[in-house]
Amino acid sequence: MEDFNRIPKGIDCMINLAANPAIPLSIKEPIYDFNCNVLGHLHILEFAKIHKNIPVIFASSNKAYSDAINEYPIVETKTRYLYKDKQLRKGFCEDTDVSGHNGYTNSPYGAGKLACEKYSREYWKHYGVPIVINRMSCIYGLYQKGVADQGWVDHFLRIKKFGGKLTIFGTGKQVRDVLYASDLADLYMYEVEHMEKVNGKTFNVGGGIKDGFHTSLLELINLIDDNFSGKKLTFSKKPWRGSDQRIYQSDISYVTKTTGWKPKTTLLEGLKAMWELYDA
Repeated sequence: MEDFNRIPKGIDCMINLAANPAIPLSIKEPIYDFNCNVLGHLHILEFAKIHKNIPVIFASSNKAYSDAINEYPIVETKTRYLYKDKQLRKGFCEDTDVSGHNGYTNSPYGAGKLACEKYSREYWKHYGVPIVINRMSCIYGLYQKGVADQGWVDHFLRIKKFGGKLTIFGTGKQVRDVLYASDLADLYMYEVEHMEKVNGKTFNVGGGIKDGFHTSLLELINLIDDNFSGKKLTFSKKPWRGSDQRIYQSDISYVTKTTGWKPKTTLLEGLKAMWELYDA
């Protein structure tokens, strides 16, 4: 706690983006993950409280939702999974169950993010700390250093550009909505500047269900091969990793209704901007 004295005064808002982002590492080293993600966030909340309730924006994750979502029936196409129930294809909203009942799990990473959310709400209710929670889907963008454990969009594109071995865990048909980092930054800036409109709220934040803002792993490989020069991407397969969601797409209607924000940069546009930076 002595470290608090080294932090400059006059902070208007704190955005907690600091975390271990890798699920496999959280499974291998759960104590490290807890200390980094949960205890680190608790220190931020405590600092906000003792400094007259500085607003805190927390970067949570879609992993707050347990692998219970894998129980919904799916259909399989050549390149992706789809939910059999067309209603589920509209994405997951903020009311999706996070309890993990009946033995479903989130991974230590997801459990930690959910714990951070709960601590945030306690500080909001009991101490009056202004709080916003963003449950983010897959984020990618400029200057990312993607690896197999996290940052997979950048990881795939870097292998196309610079070479290397590509490994897919599972079938490659798992689906995610993807969000370009500068679009995400627009939302965070809005929240900083309009805390009175978003205080106490939890948002699902991602690319959503609109075409151009979601992909499977196989579809991303095809998109990269079709639009960028270089050796055709090849890959090896390994078994599914623990707590890997077969399909996750965000229903972003609540955050759009509340703030007016929505993604602007399609996956292909984002990839082209990243490719240009590789050449810079």
